[in-house]
Amino acid sequence: MVKQEISSKDVENLLDDAEYLQDEAEAMKYVIDSVPYDETPPEGYSILDMLRLIDHAQVSYLRPIVEKVLSENRLQKLSEYDHYRDTFENENEEKTEDKPDVQKVLNRIIKHRASLLNIFERISLIDWERKVRDENGKEILFFEFADKIIRDERKTLKEIADLVMIYQNEKQHQREINRKASQRKENQE
Repeated sequence: MVKQEISSKDVENLLDDAEYLQDEAEAMKYVIDSVPYDETPPEGYSILDMLRLIDHAQVSYLRPIVEKVLSENRLQKLSEYDHYRDTFENENEEKTEDKPDVQKVLNRIIKHRASLLNIFERISLIDWERKVRDENGKEILFFEFADKIIRDERKTLKEIADLVMIYQNEKQHQREINRKASQRKENQE
């Protein structure tokens, strides 16, 4: 059932979830260079491309819709907007460089999220309860739309964290193999 009334606690939780992306991007700046972030797995996107996708979603999809909902009194139809996954292109300026600059992407995510959070913090409860028409023609609350996009981001961040963990475990495993091989060689001499 669709929630019809949004509480200040609901908005606070949404803001916390939205801020999580900013915090994660900041934390990632310190570990990202230790993993092959531009390596694309057999299925899916590289870590770098997933980060680009998150930024593309907030800049090219979420923010324009938020601004339209707040500036116009008519029902916004999400079907009038190209979904961010449909407009995302893997190729961009970082790919043309010898080594893509993941730090630039992380800094953009942080900057764009700060700007979006600034807008979110000024939205009144009544505006969060405005309706939008989803891609299936169903009316949902503007809050539900924003919440879904932010949950999608968190899912992508989880995928990134999983890949980082896999790469770090592989690196640790390789160091262990090298250490044991070195010990065997020393013992044989």
